[in-house]
Amino acid sequence: MKKLPFLALLALFTMCKSTKHISSKDDNTSNIEALKENDKNHLEEEDELEVFDLPDYAQIRDDFRSVSESTKDTYLKGMRAQSENYSVVILTQGYKGENISVKNENETFYNAMTMSDLSTGIAKSIRIDNSLDFTVWDNYTKGEVIIENELAKKFKFIYIMKNNSNKNTPFKVTYSNTLRPVR
Repeated sequence: MKKLPFLALLALFTMCKSTKHISSKDDNTSNIEALKENDKNHLEEEDELEVFDLPDYAQIRDDFRSVSESTKDTYLKGMRAQSENYSVVILTQGYKGENISVKNENETFYNAMTMSDLSTGIAKSIRIDNSLDFTVWDNYTKGEVIIENELAKKFKFIYIMKNNSNKNTPFKVTYSNTLRPVR
């Protein structure tokens, strides 16, 4: 009796047919050529990508949820930042009423007490001229971050989060061409 299920299982496996996984020589040649072409295209794409030397407090990300293109265009139109010489600095989390200053050598874009809205995660959106380096300075920690114009020109949105516990560099900067939705 104990051998009966074993024999049924053995019969089941012997009756099943498997497909051949051996390809002809011609198929292998075309597969190898296709792989070489994919590798060549991949290497060309890597050559086109720019490599940025970023400090520890900065990152580049476009892999998060985004709004639709029409919403993005409407937002940029409302900010008057459609031109290539403008970027948008979005102050996000961690601002608790400190005086924040955003300026370059010619102009002050923003200088006021700033508080993050806990429901949206946004404190302030500021249009900046990205033709010159600009600084974001915090009155509470006396910390600042310099945003270089070469990076600012390549990205439409610069998200800046604040962490008061880090006195040396209280800011976390994310460069992106993606506009995040407000929660």
